[in-house]
Formats: sequence, structure tokens, C-alpha cells
Amino acid sequence: MINNTKVVHFSSNCSRDFFVSQILLIEDSSNTSALRPVVGISNNLPHPVQVRLHYIDENEPTIIAEQFCPAKLSSGSQQNQKVDVALDLLDSLKPQRSEAMVVASALYGCKKRFIQGIQSRNFRFTLQIRPSTKVRLGADHPLYNSSKEIVAASLLNSDIEWQEEPIIEYSTGQVVNYSVAELPNVLLPDNSSARLIVAYRGGVSGFGSNTIFALSSASELGLKDLVQTVGWVRWIRTILRKKERSKIAALDTKSSSYSRNTKEKYAGLVIRSNITLACKQDINLTSTKEQSLSRRISLQKTLGDSSHRLNVVELFAGAGAMGLGFLMATKPNKHYKIGFCGEVNPVYVETLKYNHAAFSQLSQISGVDCVPEQIEPLDLRTKEAQKFTESRCSELGDVHILIGGPPCQGFSSANRNSGNSENPNNQLVDTFFKYVEKLKPRCFLMENVQGILWTPKAGQNSTQINVVDWVIKRMHKAGYIVFPKLIDAAWYGVPQHRNRFFFFGIHKDLGYRKDDFGEWGPFPLPTHGLGQDKPYVTVRDAIQDLPTIGNGCLEHNMAYEELRNQKLVTNPFLKAMREGASVGLITDHITSRHSEYVIERYQQIPPGGNWQDIEDKLTNYSDVQRTHSNIYRRLGWDEPSITIGHYRKSMLIHPQQHRGLSLREASRLQSIPDWFRFAGSIDSINGGLVHKQQQLANAVCPLVTKAIAEFLFDL
Repeated sequence: MINNTKVVHFSSNCSRDFFVSQILLIEDSSNTSALRPVVGISNNLPHPVQVRLHYIDENEPTIIAEQFCPAKLSSGSQQNQKVDVALDLLDSLKPQRSEAMVVASALYGCKKRFIQGIQSRNFRFTLQIRPSTKVRLGADHPLYNSSKEIVAASLLNSDIEWQEEPIIEYSTGQVVNYSVAELPNVLLPDNSSARLIVAYRGGVSGFGSNTIFALSSASELGLKDLVQTVGWVRWIRTILRKKERSKIAALDTKSSSYSRNTKEKYAGLVIRSNITLACKQDINLTSTKEQSLSRRISLQKTLGDSSHRLNVVELFAGAGAMGLGFLMATKPNKHYKIGFCGEVNPVYVETLKYNHAAFSQLSQISGVDCVPEQIEPLDLRTKEAQKFTESRCSELGDVHILIGGPPCQGFSSANRNSGNSENPNNQLVDTFFKYVEKLKPRCFLMENVQGILWTPKAGQNSTQINVVDWVIKRMHKAGYIVFPKLIDAAWYGVPQHRNRFFFFGIHKDLGYRKDDFGEWGPFPLPTHGLGQDKPYVTVRDAIQDLPTIGNGCLEHNMAYEELRNQKLVTNPFLKAMREGASVGLITDHITSRHSEYVIERYQQIPPGGNWQDIEDKLTNYSDVQRTHSNIYRRLGWDEPSITIGHYRKSMLIHPQQHRGLSLREASRLQSIPDWFRFAGSIDSINGGLVHKQQQLANAVCPLVTKAIAEFLFDL
């Protein structure tokens, strides 16, 4: 028996609806969202990985043994350790089940040591491998060479005989058609022969998440049975997530105070759960605006005293869009200086350096020094980082405002697989407020998604306290008057409905009271939209001037026809976006390349439509009914965009052209000016489109923080 291992004894009696009588599935937690490297969490910190052995009987998986791998191992050593743990789990079974079929993902199937261990224990196996895995062909193949290895995917050719098979996916209970084929046999490490198969889920060909390559020692099974068997590698993750969500839902139902609905208030705020409901709430915005104006006192201008410069410290800076809004804020004889930036991701740090240098050049006209001289990757959770930050901030003198947007995946409703209170990202909110307590800024501003309002604090039962209520109590104790607020970016001239939570705190030493600011609070009043002087800025206002491009365009620098002054007068948003950009040039008007079948889907979706217009074609989705409403959304010209998240993953479509959004289009919709660029790697501003798309998805709209910053000049 191995240490720290949970083992369940199981019966020899079982029945199944296809040939494989017993399945022993090896699976681990290394690919869960909680353990993936994320922005704001250092990539080199070790995490324990839990290896689990599932027994699958009557299509119901049961965990029969599990063990953690040590956290103090490098990723390579941990992978080898996982193999050893998996084999130990198989050895721990009582009675031994050598007649069972062992199934595992490519994390194990690509490891020779694992295959050798399975063979030495006389288990049959079906193991997923990667398309790039190198294999040796059997002696009966024309290309046989006892020492030569070839890539598995290279064996696909026109001679392959495909067959369609209906497969029951036990994660959803749905029947999905797969295209499956037998490839030439390959040699295992001991020179015995194994079958190699390939399958495309939903009949969608091409290498991607729907492609399955697998090795099997089971010569007696048909292709359908093999695909049905190896499918458990994928289905188990969905099943485990459903069980975890059920546990969370069960906790939430224990207290009616945390049962979400659109009319319920959290920290005094009514949830803006979708654009339609939020717009209905905005109809009452005019009366609220008038009431707030009548109740506000005259601002005392005590935030900066007589200083012309207000010092900003930006934590969890990401690409720096939140701080950019403060840099863009204007008032005679007043400006903000970002004195310190904290960010852990080295690629994002390169983005900060590039754009701080660019802004510094733009602002040289007025002789203003407003960006930090040096930025290096910094894990803000560590004691060393805290000491370093305190030292740098003490050199600034007063910290007038501390700003930041701690990563929000654990609070996000868009992140359906990892949105829960235990997500490690949520702990970074705690880190942000530790810096508030340490640095004692005159005020602070934190941005996050709405989900933070109803998410229980980690380690707390949902009947106790949510994150925001906990923070409110904590900041009151630290001497701050706090103001939670839900803000739609479209209110401040952003061509996008983006409802986000802002948490603003003013130290009591500034002399304000909570009721000094009326119902609206210490935030700028909306300038655009329902009941306002200016209409919403639309998608047409934002991107119609950009050149027509095609699917997969990667031309980083493109000729651009500047608009005449008269058109810019009627489109102040576009004028703001072009200010400071190179004349006659547009950068980063680039797109991801989508497969032809995706483009064919785009062609059938009207403006304002989404995946529901092509539901019958989404054969590669495991559970289409759980699909987010913004997936495959084609934008409309004459309204603000929907929320810009990771627009490539969401498959957001141009209003007219049959392609996904370009990086520049998505940047415009976030109100990021054309001179601003995202780094693609630690040594290049070009390339690395995936990195750029993620930075953009995480960004705060600069026009929102610009409006807040200009309001705070008079605080």
C-alpha cells in the first residue's frame, strides 16, 4: 500500500453495454484551471497535482484510488512522478485487475515508461497520444525501419478508409457522429505491436481539440469500441466539473441571501446580468443623476492638496490599460504620474515598457514625466515584492491613488469551468488589499467582474460572507470610506456594453463622509446613452474606417486612409483613437485564421445573431445548450458592441465581413488608441497573437478610468 492513497475495493461483477467489461481510467488535476499558469501568479511556483484512478462501471465513474504528487518538483520531474504514482495506484488495487482495460490521456500515453509499466503488469490498454507523437512502424509496413521514428499524424493519407460511427458521450448522454479510421500498426518499446487509430469528433477534420489519436493493445475490439473507450479521457473532466458545480450550487441554496437574481442587491447594487436588463435599469438613470447632483457637496480638492502631480501606483497592471486612462486624463496644471507598476507576466511587462515609452514621447510636448523609469516582472504575492514595492513607493512621497485589477477568472460568469470561490486567482484580491493596508494611499480603485459580488470568500460557507462584504469590513477597519459601483463602459463613450464592478475607497483623513456624494457616489456621471446629452458610441463609429481584410490576415503594418477633419468632427471617438498614431498607417489589423468550416458558419449568421442561428452545425460541441450566448456573435453596426472578452475564443464576428475581429478592431472597441500596441513575446512587438488577444481580453477600458481620473482631480 502506498502512502497518502485512498483505495476502494470493488466487486468482480460488472456489466457494460459494449465489449470492454472494465475500465481503469488514469486522470489528474494538472490541466484544471486552478493549476494552469495565469496572469498575476508566478509560473515557477510549484503546485501539488492529484493523480486519480477511476473505475468505470455501468457508465458511472468512481474514484477508487488517488494520491498527490509532491509540490516541490520541477514540471519535468513532476510528470515522471505522475507516471510512477499512476502505476502505484494500479498496484494498490485489491483484488488485482489485470484483465481490465487501462485508459489514460496523452500526458501518460506519450510516456514510454508508462507504456512499459502497463505492459509489465499485463494490463490491456487504450492510450491517447498527441498527433505529433513519434512512433515506429511495424515490420509489415513498406516504410518499416527498426530504428526510425515518424510523426503519427504523417500516417494520414488519401488511402485511409474512414467510417462514421455514432458514439454515446457519457458526459452529456448525447450521441455524436465520429469519423474514425485504422492507421498502420506501430511498435511499442518492447517491440510488440499495437493498433493506432484516429477519430474526428463531429466529423470535423483537421488537427485540433476534436482530433483523437490512440494506441491500443486490444486487437479484438472494433473501432467504435476503441473510440468509446478512449473517449472517457475527455468525458471525465466534464463529469467532474458538473459534480463540483453541483456542490457549489448546493451550498448556495442553503441561504436565500446568496441566490442570484437580477433584482437582488449585493453590497447595495442591483446586478446588471445582461445588456437587455441593464438597459431597462438605465431608463431610471436620468432621475438618479438629478438626485445625485442635488445631494453632492462641493468637492474639497484635498486629494492632491496644491500639488500639480498626483502619484498613481498600479498593481496587477496587465497591459496597463487601467493606468492609461489616468495618463490620458487632462486638466490645466494637473496630471497623473504612474510612479510604480507591478505585473508578473514578462510578456505583459514588455507591453507596459513599449507603451510607457510611446506615451512619454507623446507627452514630451508639455515636458511631463509621467511613467516609471523601470519595470520588471514582479510576483506581488511574495514578501520580497512587498518590500520592494514599499521601498519604491516611499521614494515617490505621497501615494495619492492605488489602482489595480486583480485577475478575475474565478469570479467570471463567462468562465464556466473555473468560476468558483476556490479559484487561486481570487486570492489576488486579498493581495491587492494587503498593499492598500501597507502603502496607505489616500484613495484606491479596484476593478473586477460582477461575479465578485456574489462569490463567497474562499474557505467560507455561502451563508457567511461574500468577497465584497468581507473587503468592505476590512477597509472600514483600515480607515477608508468605501463605495462599490457597477459601471457600464458605454456610459463614458466606449463603443461596448461592458458592465464591471469598481470599488473605490477614500481615506477618512481627507475629510469626506459617505453621504457627501449622494446616491451616485464619488464617480463621474454618465455622458453617453439613455437620457444623456450624447448617444452611445457604436461599432460603426469605432471600426468602419478600417481597411477590409480577410481571414488570417497577419499584416502588422498596413496603409491607412486618414479621414478628413470634417468627419473627425462628427466622430470624436475616432479622433481620440487616431490622436498620436502614425499618419497613413494602421498597426495590428490582424486576425486569427479560422478553418473553412468556421467561415461557412459565419456566413449564415446575421448581424446580432449568434450560435443559435447555426445550432444544427455545431456537431463538435459536447453540450451546445451550455454554450454562452455571446459565442458566434455577429456584431451589429449601429449599437455598442457586446462585452469584448477573449474575442477569438468567443468567435466574435465582424458586422459585415465573414471573419473574426482583428486585434485593432477589438482594441478600438475597448477604447484603446491606435498608437498603443501589445507585445507578442518578451523580445518582439510583432507575432504572438494569442498573447495579445489575452491581454486585450483582460484590459480595463481606458476611457472609463480616464473619466474617473478627471473626476478625481477635484476630489
